[in-house]
Amino acid sequence: LLALLAAAAAENALLSAGEKPSLKIRGVNLGGWLVLEKWIKPSLFSEWDAFDKKAPKDQWTYCETLGKTECKKRLEQHWDSWVTEATISDLADAGITHVRIPIGHWITCDVADDEPYVCGEWTYLKRVAEWCRKYDVLVWLDLHTAPGSQNGFDNSGRTGDALWDKSMANVNRTLRVVDEIASKVAEDDALSSVTTGFGLLNEPDAGIDYWRMLNYYEDAYATIRRVLGKDVAVYVGDMFNPKNFNWFWVSKDNAPQGPSNEAENVYLDSHIYACFVDDLKAMTPQQHIRQVCKFERDHINQCCWDGLPPKPTELKRFVGEWTAAYDQTPSPELEKHFREHPRELTPERFRFLEQFVLAQMMTYEATPEENLEYLPPKSVAGDFHGWFFWNFRMEETVYREWDYLRGVKEGWIPKLIRGETVEAQTGTNCARLEEEALACTTEVVDPFPKIPHWKGIPCVAPSPVEVASLFVLKVFAFVGVVAFVLFVLYALRYGFATAWAKLRACCTRGGSLEMARRKEFAPINDAPSSYDTNNPINVAA
Repeated sequence: LLALLAAAAAENALLSAGEKPSLKIRGVNLGGWLVLEKWIKPSLFSEWDAFDKKAPKDQWTYCETLGKTECKKRLEQHWDSWVTEATISDLADAGITHVRIPIGHWITCDVADDEPYVCGEWTYLKRVAEWCRKYDVLVWLDLHTAPGSQNGFDNSGRTGDALWDKSMANVNRTLRVVDEIASKVAEDDALSSVTTGFGLLNEPDAGIDYWRMLNYYEDAYATIRRVLGKDVAVYVGDMFNPKNFNWFWVSKDNAPQGPSNEAENVYLDSHIYACFVDDLKAMTPQQHIRQVCKFERDHINQCCWDGLPPKPTELKRFVGEWTAAYDQTPSPELEKHFREHPRELTPERFRFLEQFVLAQMMTYEATPEENLEYLPPKSVAGDFHGWFFWNFRMEETVYREWDYLRGVKEGWIPKLIRGETVEAQTGTNCARLEEEALACTTEVVDPFPKIPHWKGIPCVAPSPVEVASLFVLKVFAFVGVVAFVLFVLYALRYGFATAWAKLRACCTRGGSLEMARRKEFAPINDAPSSYDTNNPINVAA
């Protein structure tokens, strides 16, 4: 018994600086359910030409085109079938501890007269909460949209300009919506028992007015605390630049007077994707693993600190969206390309997906001690509190790498064991994954859209002729380098002029080219004058 107690105490001591593995968030997003995204479930939009610019492309234009009655009829069928009890059961069986649920600002039926949105989702949200309670899965709600759009993406409800911050009416209405949602959560037994996190606004654009954004965060935070209490985590988007939040909601021990003194149980949410940037899409598998384990780790760790020496603020870090997709950007063009040129899951690609997923899981739930191994020297390291994969499922095979449940079924995403680190469960770590990953691109990397002038790095072994040619080139290069070094050393000892003269003499040994030409033509030039100079042939000679 004493030995067991000692072992437990030792384990707790090792984990004291960071959160225990059993408490790390291991979640998925229930994307494309209560907020439509066409690429997640294309069948909802299949009656329209995907390349018609006037065709519906988001929830606004979907309902606008169909009309509210037909739109609600179709959406109710979708809400009922896209997430089922089997979905939550399968996720729990795969080791998932949390689900992040994107919701629209219209979910409480706060719909303006000039908006085409319809509501009715709340019944289905409550049903999913019941299933989450049954299978021991926690819920983090995420306000994914806002009046006027906070980013102009389809996931904000309406594609176009980001106008949310251009009107205080939009901001105040969003605050009212937060209050309404929180109040309905508090009133429902199932939702209140499983909801342990609330996101104040998904992916605010980097161009949103910074101070208006922070003031909104302060006010919305106060609303959540008033309605749901301190046990519900409040998380905010990093506006794609976590460093901007280093001074925000600082530690109570270090904070000046101000409203942020009251903040606690708060998180900063970062979203990490490789498939939207050409420089990342062109990487080899090995470079992708290094990018995650080193550079994305450093990116996350850039917040949240305050003062010198840096001390952690109240904001904790987690990754609210990431995926296994790495080289192809979602689009109707990609879907068309895939139908014409299906992409097989080759053994090489399967192995890389497995490595890429493990590297991200390990990084996004790393302790400070683990982070220090990969961060620059003299860094301070934060505790990363976990992750939510995007997405829990996808309708089309073209987006296989975005489908968590499919990854589990196919085997390139592991079934996680609660309370055990990914490293302990799999017997590997970031350094080993990088070492084992391919340093070439054949059968793995195929960027789309095509990257101009990109050719990749072949994985095939070179032929004997190529090996021999490369060896000869290396020999010539070595001889050239040795000769140059000898020349420099000789010049340093005897002077440059002397060395140059010796070099010229060496290169012209046996006579110069001009002398050679003279010797070559000597028999003709020295010929007797008796040759007939009127003969054209003799003259030419």
